[in-house]
Amino acid sequence: DVRRVSESLSPLRGEGASFEAAGSARVTLFVKGLDGRAPEHLTRAALAAGPSGASAPAAQLKAIMPALLPCASDRYYKVAAEALRVAEVVMTVLRPVGQPASPIPADVAGAVPGLFAAMRSRLAAQDQDQEVKDAAITGTAVAVAQLADVLAAEVPGVLKMLLERLRNEITRLTAVRAFGTLAASPAVELGGAAGVLEAVLGDLTSFLRKALRPLRAASLGALEALAARYGASFDGGACSALVEEATSLVADTDLPLASAALRLMATLVRTQPSAAAAVAAKALPAALGLVRSPLLQGGALDTLRLFLTTLVSSGTPGAAYDVVVAQLLAVGVSAGKEGAGKAAQISVAQCVAALCSTAGGAATASTTSRLLGDVTAPGDVAVQRQALFCLGEIGRLSDLSGNVQVEGAVSASLQSDAEEIRGAASLALGGITCGALGKYLPSLLSSISAAAPTPKRHYLLLTALAEVLATLSSPASTKGLSDAEVSQVLSLLLASAGSGEEEGRAVVAECLGRLALLAPAPVLAAVQQHAKAPEPNMRAVVVSAVKHMVVERPHAVDGALGAVVGPLLGAGMADEDRHVRRAAVVSLSAVAHQKAGLVAGGGVLGGLMAGLYAQTAVREDLIRTVDLGPFKHKIDDGLELRKAAFECLDILLDAPGCRASLDTPTFLQHLQSGLGDHPDVKAPCHLMVAKLAAADPAGCAAGAERLCEPLEKTLTARLKSDAVKQEVDRHEDMLRSCLRAVDALAQLPGISACAPFASLMKRVVLVSPLKERYLAVERERLEAEGAGAGGDAMDLS
Repeated sequence: DVRRVSESLSPLRGEGASFEAAGSARVTLFVKGLDGRAPEHLTRAALAAGPSGASAPAAQLKAIMPALLPCASDRYYKVAAEALRVAEVVMTVLRPVGQPASPIPADVAGAVPGLFAAMRSRLAAQDQDQEVKDAAITGTAVAVAQLADVLAAEVPGVLKMLLERLRNEITRLTAVRAFGTLAASPAVELGGAAGVLEAVLGDLTSFLRKALRPLRAASLGALEALAARYGASFDGGACSALVEEATSLVADTDLPLASAALRLMATLVRTQPSAAAAVAAKALPAALGLVRSPLLQGGALDTLRLFLTTLVSSGTPGAAYDVVVAQLLAVGVSAGKEGAGKAAQISVAQCVAALCSTAGGAATASTTSRLLGDVTAPGDVAVQRQALFCLGEIGRLSDLSGNVQVEGAVSASLQSDAEEIRGAASLALGGITCGALGKYLPSLLSSISAAAPTPKRHYLLLTALAEVLATLSSPASTKGLSDAEVSQVLSLLLASAGSGEEEGRAVVAECLGRLALLAPAPVLAAVQQHAKAPEPNMRAVVVSAVKHMVVERPHAVDGALGAVVGPLLGAGMADEDRHVRRAAVVSLSAVAHQKAGLVAGGGVLGGLMAGLYAQTAVREDLIRTVDLGPFKHKIDDGLELRKAAFECLDILLDAPGCRASLDTPTFLQHLQSGLGDHPDVKAPCHLMVAKLAAADPAGCAAGAERLCEPLEKTLTARLKSDAVKQEVDRHEDMLRSCLRAVDALAQLPGISACAPFASLMKRVVLVSPLKERYLAVERERLEAEGAGAGGDAMDLS
């Protein structure tokens, strides 16, 4: 019951939060609920729904807190734990997070000691439920962090108790998070007279060796907060031990932990410069090893760049700018030679560019000259490609137009005989154009127009333009294109959309989508106009552009795109050309995955479903027979379209708000077709059976009869006697996939009344040789359900 109070109070956390949004009548309901433990009074909307005769915050709190105290001491652990969580939220309302000097209402200041005493009592008690212990630890830490000035006399004793909980295996994870909260509070002093800083630092450092991942992750977060505030007072031994333990976590086996460890050491270097030598000696080699990983991307790569720039800026001899850049380039070249490839070399290039940007103009000029030498000198392809990637990333952050050799070297590399160098040169050209739009963009557009007769060069130059538009449309970009530049780029892209090369058209579609993020109105107008063009290539390109207009973050294009996406995709699915239809299906998948709201409302999706269902059918006019002499081979040109359609249906099942537009009987009718289709179509259909069974058990049970025949055909299919191992493995995977769908249906309520399904189980599934496989699938499901229901495992390290 009390949980609902906590949830309703939660929206009031944060800056400017108060109880003024709540009416007296709503607070009265809460007090009744707290006193009587009556769930009918504890509604989430009571405080969050808005004002109804708003009154002063002090009066609201004065009414709530006396009723809260008995709940915190309640014998039933659920009530006590939730009451402590409510008390935690009340503390953040009394003094919002980030406002350490804000006054506490005088009418309720006297009630704070009593409420805190109830929390402290629960913290001190040993013989109570784990949930109550965790709530008491967290709530007490928040109270001290927010109200340390009011509770000054209590703080030393609380810190000692929290230290005891930190050293208890059962409560240490929650205590680690509590010390992270305290370390981030400017009102709490962990060092000095309190005397717990050194002990906490040592314990948290030792936790980095433990096997329990949540404990290591929480320890890294708490240590970062400690380093940010108290790093200057860490002694050399503690710093050395901390660096050694954190370095052991810098590996691509767990990138989130590696990222947290690097961020911790970057913070330590900033606050304790004497630790830079240990970080350079121990952590830098691990970081250079991490940059080789093909898994490195996103936030982990950003943190690695932060770590390297912070370490180089510290001025420690072991991490001088020239030394680290040379080491990075060596790692990139080595990775390129060993097959780690493009991803590792681009990561190296981004790190080098970040170091150049931090070091300043002289260092950038020196590094650029070195890279130009690597590009122009005949030699190893890996060296040249790494240099080109670095030039592109440096140019993305800095204006390299002052060096006249850069453009010439990159353009010459576009003519290289090595495909790897040409691809790197294309990305490099896009990068340097981003840093000097006025200098390089006009020449890039002219080169694209001139290269139209040569498809390969045309593709490389379009890829460079895609790099420019992707960078300009990113959230971090502060640059844009003028109206004249938008018009010029748009005309060029539309002229290139009819290209005979499919890869070139794919890049044009991406460019159109990125350009729409920069200038929605003119691009969407052009897309609508050319969606009716007589050339199928043009129609396919403009429909494909829609998927690149959808980004996860809110964007100005959303409103305009929402108005046209339905008619545009609907016309695409009804097109006579299969490539246009597939482009429309793939674009709908992208929209449903990234921003389902664009199609979920207003009946948009309902109007598209008939066209989407039509793409799931096998069409004989798309199957052709090729005469190969001794035998004939059938080629199904509609297979890719059907795969895309079923993948789209799978996405719609998961997309927020889209499930309501899917009529279960109609869905099952087309799912039946997919279950009897090509193996590449069957696999996603088996997964959809399980998802639909979970989403609409009654509807799925009612239509299960139509699924039995195709499922039985899959389960009873036999391999040829001369089947090779690859065919055997593929057949086993298909059987397991099908049996998972059967298992999902078997869990439906009322499925026993379906005679065809009962017959399928009796005749096929529960007899050898499928019975053993089915039981194994059933065990996998039960284990997964058990793991999902369980909490954090006990740390046995």
